[in-house]
Amino acid sequence: MKIWKSLLVLFAIILIAWGGYWVYLNFFSSKKINSLELVRSDAVFAFETDQADQTWNELVNQPIWSILSQLPAFSETEDQLLSLDSLSGAQGEISKTVRGKQVTISCHATGIDSFELMFSVNFGANSPVDFLEKIKSRAPKNIRVQLRKYSDLDVIEFFGAENSRKWSVTILGNVLLVSSSSFIIEEAIRLYISEDQNSLASKLGEELKGTSGLGRLILSAQGISKLLLGVSSNRDNLLGTELALNESILAMNLIFEEGQVTFRGPLIQKEAIDFTPSVQANFPEIQQVISSRTQSLTQVNLDGIFEAQKLQNAAFSPKSTISGEIQTRLTDRGFLDNFSGEFYFLELENLGNEVQNQVLLSRTLAPAQTFAFLKEFRNGTDSDQSDFYRDSEILYFPEEEFPAHLFGGKFPGFAQTHLSLVGEILIMANSAAGMKMILDDFAMGNTWAKAPESVIEPKSIHPAAGYSKNFYFGKIWEKWEENSNPAWSPFLQRYESLFKAFPYLSLRINQIGGSPEATLTIPYNSGEKVVVKDETGLNLTPFHSVSLPQAITFGPKSILNFNDKTEDLVVQDADHNLYLINSAGETVFTQQLSGPIVSEAFQIDFLKNGKLQLLLATAEKLYAIDRLGNSLPGFPVSLGNEKITHLNLADYENNRDYRYFLSTQSGNLWLLDRNGKELEGWNPMKLGERSVLAPRHVRVPGKGDFMVAQTDKGKVYFFNRRGEKQPGSPLALGNEFVSPAKITTGSGGNSLKISAISKSGELIHAGFGGEISYRNQLIKSDRDESFELLADQSGHSLVILSRQFSKTLVLNDQEKELFTLAQAGEKLWFGYFDFGSDRKILAVSDPEQGFGYLYDLRGNMLTTTPLESERIIEISHQPTKNQYLIRTVSGKRILEYRMPD
Repeated sequence: MKIWKSLLVLFAIILIAWGGYWVYLNFFSSKKINSLELVRSDAVFAFETDQADQTWNELVNQPIWSILSQLPAFSETEDQLLSLDSLSGAQGEISKTVRGKQVTISCHATGIDSFELMFSVNFGANSPVDFLEKIKSRAPKNIRVQLRKYSDLDVIEFFGAENSRKWSVTILGNVLLVSSSSFIIEEAIRLYISEDQNSLASKLGEELKGTSGLGRLILSAQGISKLLLGVSSNRDNLLGTELALNESILAMNLIFEEGQVTFRGPLIQKEAIDFTPSVQANFPEIQQVISSRTQSLTQVNLDGIFEAQKLQNAAFSPKSTISGEIQTRLTDRGFLDNFSGEFYFLELENLGNEVQNQVLLSRTLAPAQTFAFLKEFRNGTDSDQSDFYRDSEILYFPEEEFPAHLFGGKFPGFAQTHLSLVGEILIMANSAAGMKMILDDFAMGNTWAKAPESVIEPKSIHPAAGYSKNFYFGKIWEKWEENSNPAWSPFLQRYESLFKAFPYLSLRINQIGGSPEATLTIPYNSGEKVVVKDETGLNLTPFHSVSLPQAITFGPKSILNFNDKTEDLVVQDADHNLYLINSAGETVFTQQLSGPIVSEAFQIDFLKNGKLQLLLATAEKLYAIDRLGNSLPGFPVSLGNEKITHLNLADYENNRDYRYFLSTQSGNLWLLDRNGKELEGWNPMKLGERSVLAPRHVRVPGKGDFMVAQTDKGKVYFFNRRGEKQPGSPLALGNEFVSPAKITTGSGGNSLKISAISKSGELIHAGFGGEISYRNQLIKSDRDESFELLADQSGHSLVILSRQFSKTLVLNDQEKELFTLAQAGEKLWFGYFDFGSDRKILAVSDPEQGFGYLYDLRGNMLTTTPLESERIIEISHQPTKNQYLIRTVSGKRILEYRMPD
């Protein structure tokens, strides 16, 4: 009895101890995880390594680095690593930190056509906290660090000088994650706390801990699908939709070889397929028919037709009528028994107006019988049509997707099928012209079999491979540019020469040791110097086009969408309807205003909660409207019988206690508080002269606050915030100075200056004490020549325009001629944009011709053809995406273009 009691006590102690350990492990102990548990299974790619420092050093010492280093993703990563190393104390601190730790770089879709990277470091048994604290403590002063919560977990945001998010960082268990996209970080957190895992780790199974050597590249079919659909202008991209339903995963180790980069590793697939190649394979016979105009090639080379039929395209939806006919009249009669299992699917150069020129080559063991089957099938239908070309009979099949119905959904893209036979090779083309191209090339010897030894494309095919997918960059790149969406087309154009340094990309699958093994091969031309294509001459097409019921009379003006940090557009039509349009081109709200908008579009945070409202004015009213289209309490505000001509927004201490600064047609200045109430000293300030410049608040270094107004009498008035004149006010420019003066950064960047030019070309620079520091008369070539100052969107710099009868001269602020434009005319609109470094753009809009032009400050036109434009051109810069957003107006339409910076 005592023994049983002792055993029960012992059992209870063990149970309590185990339960305590379980509680500690799950609630008090830091959760130890594999970094791939935080990467979604549909990531475009993930690269994993335990030797990050060695892998990076190996990469930058390879000949391929001279090519890769010119691509933004690699050059920026290099810069970021150097910057991070300096923050952590330099002297290779980053290299020491990541050594021996699991490091991953993964790429994720963050929108329909946008992708961002996520970096992670797995600290194993240690915690990343100390390392992160070291980085935070050494962040430059112009970097703002902010902590927020997501699902009760800390997310640290690093903001740059312009309040733009640089990095989002979090620690999940033992893993430090960093991304420029907070969306990806939040996605990783959801994976971390979710019990229903949809991560790469869950898909890798036994291969989860299979990394070795320099690292491995992990690709998923669904991730590649997202990339293809994100880049393509066609959201129904055949390959993209096929891969979206495929659950295959590739986990391939990185190998540097002479003249090429190779990735090799297992294929993880849901349906087991034996990729042993056909024992009857006869690739030399196939090569006789592969045209030298082939741009891409898919090889299926399995041991027999029935193994090949296991490769299914789940995205293909067969038509029952066609399937029934094929089943009854071909398949059930043993038609497929004649095929060896060798298929070569070619994408060829387009002819004429063809969108896609495709050909399927299949080897048949009984060519005459196979052709007879097909001819009999054809003769028994209403479309008994055949043709002859170069002594070959061509059968015509009008049935849509005939090859896909035959071969398990594979090889789609055949709206019709033209079929012929050359020796043992059955040829199916999706057009008559494509069939004739193949037969012409076969007859003339323009095929792989007759190609010189120097031709590299045939080297991409391995007869021992059960499957391969091959793209020949030199031949297919232009087609990719044409078929890419406007967000990606400029990028593909600009970096065309770099990508063409890689002759081809080949993904091959072999059966090794009873399991499928994938090999991704990327050869490169190491002996050639490759440079990025000059960014001038990009061919831009509209990314978005939004049509309104009436012609557009105001805008587009971009403002911030506080929900997702994208840009909304503010426009008004001829019926005085105000529209707010989001980044997807959807109308958020519309509201009838009292008349045309006379001001810029401003944003205020009236409730001080981060939600922004729109502020603008018509001649009759001042409007403040929230994102739902509702007016704020007390708005709109009117000034009695006064007609508003200008509006500006002031926030003296950046505490959202706003002031609305207005000028009126009768020559008065008004200053209202945040609720639209009149302020003493400004109710109104009577100048008796009409303003030509929106009155504004300026904080002058060393001098304090100035309320500035310029009038049509050539005077610039300075007041303090109480409405009292400042010393030196008014600054008398002269009666000829009726165009708005510009306030820009002075020399050294630590002061402000007032610049003005008369129509006749007298240039003046002045200070805020009323003193004129510079005066010069520019040379006029004829009496009708007029001059104009253009300041950039941020007031950093300006250019001078000399508008002549037949041309326009562009000068810098030192009066040095930059270039000459052939455009001239009083109705031309000019805009100047400076986004730092060499990102300076002069925009020109010709309302009479309906064209818009973009130039750099060397006079190079940045697009090969003009944009559609009849009004102002709005340009904003997205530094995290290395691109410009360009908005134009043509009649009733708003057009958005995207251009790489």
